[in-house]
Amino acid sequence: MRVVLSVVLFLIANVWLCQANLNRPGWYLKWRLDQQKHELGMQTFEQVDAKYGPFYFDQPIDHTDPSAGTFKHRYWANTDWYQPGGPVILYNAGELPADWRAGYVTNSSMAMLAEELNGIVIVMEHRCYGESMVAEDYSAENLRTLNTDQALEDMATIIREIKLPNLDVDLPPAPETKWIVYGGSYSGNLAAWMRYRYPDIVFAAVPSSAPVEMRYNFHQYFETIRRYAPKHCVSSIQQVVRYVDHILFSPFSESKQRMKETFGLQDLQHDDDFAETLSFPLGLWQEMTPTENPFVDEFCTIFEGKDSLHERVEAYGSYIANLVNTTCKDAPSINACLDTHDPRSEMYMDTKAPFRAWFWQICTEYAYWQTAKPFWHPTMVSRKLTTEWYQRQCPFLFGEHNVPFRPEWRRINKEYEGWHLRLSRTIWLDGEWDPWRTLSVNSDEAPDRTHWHDNAHFQVLSESVHHWDFFTTNSTSDEIKELHQFMVSKLKEWLNESKDSSQMIMKYQQ
Repeated sequence: MRVVLSVVLFLIANVWLCQANLNRPGWYLKWRLDQQKHELGMQTFEQVDAKYGPFYFDQPIDHTDPSAGTFKHRYWANTDWYQPGGPVILYNAGELPADWRAGYVTNSSMAMLAEELNGIVIVMEHRCYGESMVAEDYSAENLRTLNTDQALEDMATIIREIKLPNLDVDLPPAPETKWIVYGGSYSGNLAAWMRYRYPDIVFAAVPSSAPVEMRYNFHQYFETIRRYAPKHCVSSIQQVVRYVDHILFSPFSESKQRMKETFGLQDLQHDDDFAETLSFPLGLWQEMTPTENPFVDEFCTIFEGKDSLHERVEAYGSYIANLVNTTCKDAPSINACLDTHDPRSEMYMDTKAPFRAWFWQICTEYAYWQTAKPFWHPTMVSRKLTTEWYQRQCPFLFGEHNVPFRPEWRRINKEYEGWHLRLSRTIWLDGEWDPWRTLSVNSDEAPDRTHWHDNAHFQVLSESVHHWDFFTTNSTSDEIKELHQFMVSKLKEWLNESKDSSQMIMKYQQ
């Protein structure tokens, strides 16, 4: 029980990070945990000085239909370091309420760049998240404008039209003012795609941990954990998973029931729900920070001194059982808490549930379904965890006629070129240990860029996970500190080159 409580406390203390991606192993249990924390009033975020916002921008609901009206688009801005001619660092908070990232205007790598470059840093909320709502709920009808094109045009409209209330001078329009779009994870995709789609107004981009290569069957996610996690922990997980699958794929219902009892899931009806619940601790890997490692410190420790199959199954079982008891204690039953097969379930019927926004995006465009490896490869999760487990939920959430049969991930790859994307004045960053690196331009499977001449920088931070370049505390590694210095130097170089080019053009025109 101590381990589970420690994990829950870690999730509470680091909710700004956990909230960033419900598209993680064990997401359904994670959602239940977040619900519980919200009801208990345990979710907190860093308060930002009111002089930085929030402010609100009148954003078109539909950029293709002016008659649709506008919504109040929330953002924060720090203009403390601005000097005329300085750039603007624009960060889109992505798939979460921007309250959790508002502190980035003073404490982040974006703020560091703004200070060093005598610029401005803006944190903007993504449409349909937090307070930037186009309608009152997350029904399919109200989410129809939640897509890549509209999100990018939101950013472009802010670049073209924003008037900062805490800036006492007029900001020259782009491209005279240089806009640098910075982002991490999904918002890293947006940063890269903004540079690609709007090169006339986006001067440079810093996509961090950006999985720009869409995948429907994203089994590669777990390969990073298998490769870099402690070997004893990996072998323990794999041994338990083999045992679980041996029983799940057998015809013996009594054996299956006894095994589910070991994990505290005896009344969970469907095997794929059981398999997905067991994947929860693997999601702790991407929630690692430079100072906290819940995957190793709070999960892998359960296998210490346990070398037999029986001991490892009992340890994993106790971990999951205690976690489930904590999470589902107020539910009528474990099945009522964790079942995803009932279209009348609370998770499907509540159109005010904020998680629906991100699910709409992955159901319609991105997928990223995290599944077991093919049968001829070792797996970290049960082979009962397939794309069908994820895909089934899309029509249950939004109605079968409101979402495509499958997400249009191939269209996104074609339109934005996936990891074949070539951009100038772009700093591509990834963490070596980040599961999402397997879909980035820095993936081991991505095209070899050795002979590409794109005036771009590619860097993989050693032993780092999800957008660790954001951190600017003393606890960051020397490598990240050196990266920050490099980023300042490189951006100054590009800004000076642009300035010199502009002066030459003006001289020529005279």
